[in-house]
Amino acid sequence: MKLAIVDYGMGNILSLSSALNFIGVNETLFANDHDSLSKADKIILVGVGHFKKAMDNLNDLNLIEPLNDFAIIKKKPILGICLGMQLMATY
Repeated sequence: MKLAIVDYGMGNILSLSSALNFIGVNETLFANDHDSLSKADKIILVGVGHFKKAMDNLNDLNLIEPLNDFAIIKKKPILGICLGMQLMATY
């Protein structure tokens, strides 16, 4: 299983990676483009901060469509943590 942590500049991805390694999840990758996300079986979307800034960052990296495709079309699991969960909502 390949687990991608979305790197869009709004979360402490290194702490999450360390925690995952601590519990035995060793095959993680940091993803900030479509190609990286497409290699994943599961995604974690973390975030801390302002919703608009986070959405701007995701838009700037062209990650909105790949994330939607991953979850809605391919029906693969995404875990949103804190702001990451809010980003997956429609309102």
